[in-house]
Amino acid sequence: MLNDDREQFRGDARRRLLLVGGCLGGAFAVLCGRLFFLQVMRGGQYRTLAEDNRISLKPISAPRGRIFDRENRILVDNSPNFEVVVTPELAGTLRYLLRRLGRFIDLSEDEVKLLLQQARRQRSFLPLRVKSHLTWEEVSGIEVRIHEFPGVDLQSQTVRSYPFDSLASHVLGYLGEPSDADRKRFPKLSFRSGDLVGKSGVEQHFETTLRGREGVLEMEVNAVGRHVRELHRTPPQAGNDLLLSLDADLQKEGQEALGDNTGAIVVMDPNNGEILALVSNPTYDPNQFMRRMTHAQWQELVTDPNRPLSNKPIQGQYPPGSTFKIVVALAGLAAGKLDPRESVFCGGSLIQGDQHFYCWRRQGHGSVGLVQAITQSCDVYFYKLAERLGIDAIERQARKMGLGAVTGVDLGGERPGLIPSRSWKRKMFKSGWFPGETMITGIGQGYVLTTPLQMASMISTVANGGTVYRPSLLRLQPGQKPDVMSQNTFSSHHLAVLRQALEAVVNDPLGTGNKARLDGEIRVAGKTGTSQVARHKREKSGKLIKTTNEKLQDHAMFVCYAPVEHPKIAISVVVEHGGHGGATAAPLAKRVMESFFSKRDGPVG
Repeated sequence: MLNDDREQFRGDARRRLLLVGGCLGGAFAVLCGRLFFLQVMRGGQYRTLAEDNRISLKPISAPRGRIFDRENRILVDNSPNFEVVVTPELAGTLRYLLRRLGRFIDLSEDEVKLLLQQARRQRSFLPLRVKSHLTWEEVSGIEVRIHEFPGVDLQSQTVRSYPFDSLASHVLGYLGEPSDADRKRFPKLSFRSGDLVGKSGVEQHFETTLRGREGVLEMEVNAVGRHVRELHRTPPQAGNDLLLSLDADLQKEGQEALGDNTGAIVVMDPNNGEILALVSNPTYDPNQFMRRMTHAQWQELVTDPNRPLSNKPIQGQYPPGSTFKIVVALAGLAAGKLDPRESVFCGGSLIQGDQHFYCWRRQGHGSVGLVQAITQSCDVYFYKLAERLGIDAIERQARKMGLGAVTGVDLGGERPGLIPSRSWKRKMFKSGWFPGETMITGIGQGYVLTTPLQMASMISTVANGGTVYRPSLLRLQPGQKPDVMSQNTFSSHHLAVLRQALEAVVNDPLGTGNKARLDGEIRVAGKTGTSQVARHKREKSGKLIKTTNEKLQDHAMFVCYAPVEHPKIAISVVVEHGGHGGATAAPLAKRVMESFFSKRDGPVG
């Protein structure tokens, strides 16, 4: 009986194993059949699909933030732009494709070479921008033949536009393709072919604010580059807008006032450091850079002797001339070495050792005190005052007022100017400081250099009572406090005497700045300056020998604020090779002030 049970067990086990084996064999046969069908019968079809259908990642550019003036007028906008792009890995022979495209769009051989270089520097699946700003004829010519150009796509993008053309171009800046320096400047940004980045001005300084975050479109494409279907879309994020402190009306008035003259005008609010206008002339049109500027156009800009790409309010360094007498006067008052009532005789010149130091008025000014010396800009008075003070006291006061250092304005490329000192001269020339150098510094000549923005900040400091604000191009928001760089502690009596003198410069019949006087009740305080470009030649009698070389003519300067009682505006003007500040620069300041006050209060006078 036991043997019968064992035999039955063995029989059941064999049947189960046969059943399981049969099932496994059947399943394996089905799997083999399916594999044979897929790999052999349909293998070619699926191989084609695997090779020809790919996922293309198409970046979606993000609009840059717009830029507005203080009254919400658009200074920089984005406008639609048609462009043609190509994905190199889908294009076959890229060189051949680009040359064929050149029959329908303006594409030179040099541009083809440049595009081929760009394609080698990036991944082949990333699109390459071939040309922007296509005309309707170019768009239609490619659109009807798009099937003949594998990997080519027509796109509608936004492009930077500057609706006021050259207005405030040095403030706004322009865009260009990123260089190695840009990649170092913005290490957190990933640039691809065809990207644009701020190259100067606000566009550069606020690049990370204005620049949006691009989106991505995932598309399935076939062998000839045609889109099969959209897989996923990540929308772009637009950049942030900027509200500037600039007043477009004042900016325009300043540019028109300079006309064909080379120079700069800076207009500030002396009570918070906001820049209302920052004019540099000659100017340029930033729209040029968005239309793929030619080499000839670029060479014309960079070789122009008047330097249209230079932002003169922050990069132009000029001897301040007699406008610097404000600093010297404050240094003398602060040091207790200047009594405003003390008279000094000016006979037209001063002898120091074997050197003659001349006053601008050959016959002299006679006996003058501080108020008269500033009103009539007597050089001899300030020669003697500087000699009494010494260079150290002058340097200290100048630096307290923000001179000799960058102001920290929201722009790149600012230059610091120069306030000379004993240590500076030893370092630069391996020489000691001489008394005659102090005297010439006293009238803003010699080694002294300032920028127009620094001089606007300096006169603002006098206007507001001693506060040096960091100049700002962004409009302050309600409740936001201005950035204070330093604070001068002026005696109220000393400040009153200086302001009296500056008011007389414009309003006294003998004042050198009469041409800045406004009609009506608004009174202006200011100071003229004549900045020497080259050392003047004189006859033995001391008479000035005038030069006919325009490039050796003096620069004309003027600084001012108004109204005297409660200043609302401060201005500095530099006209290169413009001659006397009172004759050339002061009238330009008057024109800007008239525009400012007529806009605020109605017509002046």
